[in-house]
Amino acid sequence: MTTTLTRPTSALRRALPRALVAAPERVLLITVALAVAAGVMVSLGLHEPWTVLPLAALITSAGWHVLAPPAAVHRATVMGAALLLAGVLLWAVVNVAMASEYLIVLRDPGFLTLSGMWLVDHPHTDIPALGAIQAAQLQANMLADASQAWNVRGDMVQPQGAKMLPATLAIGGWVAGDTGVLAANVVIGAVVIIAMYVLAHRFLGPLAALVPAFVLGLTVAHIGLSRSGYSEPLTALLVLAGVAWGWRGVTDHRLGPLIAAAIASGATTFIRIDGASFAVGALAGVVVALALSAHDAAWRTRAALAFTGVQALTLAAGYASLWRWSEEYMVRLFSEFQSLATVYGAGALVLTAWVLTWHVRGRRGLAADWMRTTVNSVGHRGAVLAAGAVIAMLAVLASRPWWTTVRRGDDTSHKRFTNEVVESFQRLQGLPIDPQRTYAEHTVTWLSYYLTWPLVVLGIIGFGLITYRMLRGDRGWAVFLGAILAPTLLYLWRPAIVPDQLWAIRRFEPATLPGFALAAAVAAWWLLGMLRSRWNRAEAARVVAAAMIMAPVTGWLSIVPDDRFPLGTATPVTSREMAGARDQLTDLCAVIDGRPVVLWGDSSHFGSIRVMCDVPVVLALEEPTPQTLLGMADVWGEAPVVLTRKRHSITWTTLPQRPSVESEVVHANYSLQRIPRSYIQRSYEWYAGLVTDTGELEPLYPTTASAES
Repeated sequence: MTTTLTRPTSALRRALPRALVAAPERVLLITVALAVAAGVMVSLGLHEPWTVLPLAALITSAGWHVLAPPAAVHRATVMGAALLLAGVLLWAVVNVAMASEYLIVLRDPGFLTLSGMWLVDHPHTDIPALGAIQAAQLQANMLADASQAWNVRGDMVQPQGAKMLPATLAIGGWVAGDTGVLAANVVIGAVVIIAMYVLAHRFLGPLAALVPAFVLGLTVAHIGLSRSGYSEPLTALLVLAGVAWGWRGVTDHRLGPLIAAAIASGATTFIRIDGASFAVGALAGVVVALALSAHDAAWRTRAALAFTGVQALTLAAGYASLWRWSEEYMVRLFSEFQSLATVYGAGALVLTAWVLTWHVRGRRGLAADWMRTTVNSVGHRGAVLAAGAVIAMLAVLASRPWWTTVRRGDDTSHKRFTNEVVESFQRLQGLPIDPQRTYAEHTVTWLSYYLTWPLVVLGIIGFGLITYRMLRGDRGWAVFLGAILAPTLLYLWRPAIVPDQLWAIRRFEPATLPGFALAAAVAAWWLLGMLRSRWNRAEAARVVAAAMIMAPVTGWLSIVPDDRFPLGTATPVTSREMAGARDQLTDLCAVIDGRPVVLWGDSSHFGSIRVMCDVPVVLALEEPTPQTLLGMADVWGEAPVVLTRKRHSITWTTLPQRPSVESEVVHANYSLQRIPRSYIQRSYEWYAGLVTDTGELEPLYPTTASAES
């Protein structure tokens, strides 16, 4: 009896630690597989549970052994994995409870979240116009779409943007309905923390790797961008997975992880139009790492060509998906796409031509061997000079506010709009009026808002140390430098974004913030290693780890001595973004009751009503006449509902004495040169009227039951 019970217990005790240690890598693989499967299937117009989930299972199965975690199980690895998973679980629970309700289109999370809502019950993101195009043609200034975020293509309305994120958010909807969609990006953000740990574990060890992972997780940027439907956390997930797997493929002499890294880094174009900026850096890093590695030249050549080919095909598929499902968006940003595609294509061609020379034998032997020998010959002094050059370059970028002010040049319509937005922010904050300022000289300063200056300085030193280690023989670091520094330098120099926070830090969430957190940890542990006493190192390591982890928490507080309220908190952390939007739309849908809608003004609600209420919508830019409304009723075969916030500018049978729907929505304010510390509370009073036989409007109110709900 005792023997029978002991054997399973002993086996379980051995299996649990192994499973715990393997969990971070397994969670990363499964999440990437789900995202890639969702991105592929939504691109094919087949986004359904019975297509996405089996494909995700197939991808996971293919990568299960290829990306198997290290077999070593000891006290430190078990403790590291346990602390990571406990911390990530706590982070996820807190932030799911504070997940935003970004269902009104003020910025990107609006249409991305609504696209995710649509994909819960539909196989693709093309939304039928349902007669809205014909109805809009009855009067000038009537639209069947809304500016930029929603565009007519044929008889469909296409939401703006790439589709992998909405498709992945929809998986949350399959699990938990609308709440699942709203919470899904928090889950993605939690897995990004795990990805940070998986990557950091390669060079810091199981306990020290917790530090950069938790540093990123506690930044206002990662918390705020994960709570709403921003595309950056998912991009960061693929970037970090690509670095971790590419590094493993190079150092372990294995093609499988390199192919996985190529897919992950190339698939960023399924999320963002600038995905090529992340892919080209990973490509250069992997090729350089392979060129300088000591593996067989023939294998290195095959591996480099395979990585390039797979990544290029994945990247092209992502752009093809974007063109098919968001054509107007691609047309509008075609110059940006063309620049990125040209840089990537030229880089891929040059690197491929270089790779093809590796196997050529000359007077100094194989070209690949000669290159490695040449780099090795730089020695300690050459590596120090290269490291110093990297540190100096980043330091110069950090110093730009002292010696330059960056402004926009050409007076295009897009730039004029951006100037107007910047000027409005400047007026609200009492800043000097300079609408053409991009504030691009402050990009490194922006990083300090979220990481703090000590971590930014450590990060700059860390990039120098990483360069030194790469040149002195640890070739896997080339993958890290390529994938992180390429987009980092691009956006530090020219962020090309409206410079208010939290919006502007989006450029740096996928690669720069994670890269600086990881590089800062490298520098911190290098400095700790210089301590002579082992006891001093152990005690100092605990203090340094705690200080680094707590550093981004200081960004949760805001001190502005000249302000009326000098002490404030970071609203992306302390507030629930767009709180009240979900209830507002529920009430509007109850009033609409399945009828077509003429939305007079408020283009922000066009997609909200079309998706959440699932009714055709015409956006009216001027007052619809009674004749127009009657014509629309003929087109739709039933009387439409007119929704407006302008009670006195339309003909009613009886002037409504109270709003049909009254609501308040709260979200973080827009701030230049600091983290938002105040709220915007928007009050909505919606008046709804049903079109009568005379073209007048009969006021509509929610039923008692719906009003109480």
